[in-house]
Amino acid sequence: MVALSIWVRWTGLTATGFYSHDVGGILYNGMLLEHGLFPYVDSVELKAPGTFYLAWWFADGGRDIAGFQCIANIFALGSLAAVAAIAWRMWGVRAAFVAAALYGLHDAFLDSLDANYVTWAQLPQVLAFGCAAEAATRARSRRATLLLWLCAGLFGGWATLCKRPVGVVTAVIGIWALLHRQPNHPVAGGSARFFPGLAKFALDFPAAMCVVAGIACSQVPVFVHYGVNGQLSGLVDGYLLNRWGMRYLAERGSHGWAYLAREGVFATVYFLALPLLAAVAAMVAPRDPQQRARRLYLCLWAGFTLFAASLGGRFYKGYFVPVAPALCILAAAPWGVFGPGFAPGAAARLRRGVLAVVYTLAMVLAIRAGTQTLGERHARKLQHDRGGRAIATYLNQHLQPGDRIWVWGWHLWDCYAFTGALSGSTIYKSMGLLTRPNDDTWRTPASKLRMIEPSPYRKKLLTELAASRPKFIVLGSTVPRGDFHELTTFLRAHYRRDRGVRIGRVQFWRLRE
Repeated sequence: MVALSIWVRWTGLTATGFYSHDVGGILYNGMLLEHGLFPYVDSVELKAPGTFYLAWWFADGGRDIAGFQCIANIFALGSLAAVAAIAWRMWGVRAAFVAAALYGLHDAFLDSLDANYVTWAQLPQVLAFGCAAEAATRARSRRATLLLWLCAGLFGGWATLCKRPVGVVTAVIGIWALLHRQPNHPVAGGSARFFPGLAKFALDFPAAMCVVAGIACSQVPVFVHYGVNGQLSGLVDGYLLNRWGMRYLAERGSHGWAYLAREGVFATVYFLALPLLAAVAAMVAPRDPQQRARRLYLCLWAGFTLFAASLGGRFYKGYFVPVAPALCILAAAPWGVFGPGFAPGAAARLRRGVLAVVYTLAMVLAIRAGTQTLGERHARKLQHDRGGRAIATYLNQHLQPGDRIWVWGWHLWDCYAFTGALSGSTIYKSMGLLTRPNDDTWRTPASKLRMIEPSPYRKKLLTELAASRPKFIVLGSTVPRGDFHELTTFLRAHYRRDRGVRIGRVQFWRLRE
């Protein structure tokens, strides 16, 4: 399955350009780190910082999109192998093949063979659950058990650093660590001695504290990096608090729970129909208490990641990447439709009839998923950043080392990496700051961009542009240029319209000498 996935992902492994322009934001923050600057301090940023460091390390200081995409797809292959390994350790070789096949049918379509945030967060999320499963059911000694819980916390914290919603796996492993108690290994540290009222619940506080310690340790390098440079308050404000992100969730959450539930069900069925069907069939309770516990925590994992996917109410396909592992592993359970123990109590004729219906439906859904994956593979061959490359080519003819630019428009974020020029303002992205966040969902297009009225970030932007005087200001064709009157006045006073280049309806403004 890994070899087949390498073939599917080959267009992502060898891609040399951007697919999602969100990755342009990742690389830009990697560029800041390369220049000794700091996301959240030198950029107004919503996302978690983990991928910014990965861009700094793996993308030549935020400039190499080809290398970054290649390594991201290697991470994705690692996620597939980890899913198969967990299923093998839980249920056996047959289950490993089933889980890998189900996951491999969907993961490339869901993550678009791209280097977006969720691709980087997926591998540590799966490893976190794998370590927790080993600690709960396989570890031979108390020391090994606690070490595995510590590793589970480390990987869970790493996933959180890459994409906050994926960090819900830490809640799952934390609950498992606290409530779990192996028969041969009573709760260490004398918890029952110090908390006799809790003895009947067999709460394993040392294991839970190991998870917490692992999560904390995973965050330490980033906090130390900011702290030694005197920027710790910026990290706390941008990463831990992030009022901008809270405003976005509050605005998107105004749709109500009924809307979120309905769209969540529809989107989950659309993107994960086959593993969802097989996982539901595996909900029949096994007799073995250990197997029941595994099923419980796989369900919790799936449920928590589904909740995280619903945040914002947009249900993009990439949001379902973290949901897939739990469903695929649960679907591979021995008592499931793909296992030898399916419907053991049913009469032979009834069992054959049920299997015929289920396998026919599974085959149809598998063909559908394979078609979607192949379609995504073909789409990845196409060039999706032609406009950004053309703009950057023109800018590079006139930029000198140290010059800054400022671009307005999601499709133009690529220009920072292609030119190597930093933004003339901390507001390098405008959504949620100058313009309202995109309101498109998994099945509805975005409405026309509108300015936020009023927005304190307008004055901040103009003040920073006046101070930095970027060599070029580039305005995209989809942004509401005519509604930002203060920017128009600023441009006419200090810049001249460069009409020597025509790239769509993009406007180029060049600093007056």
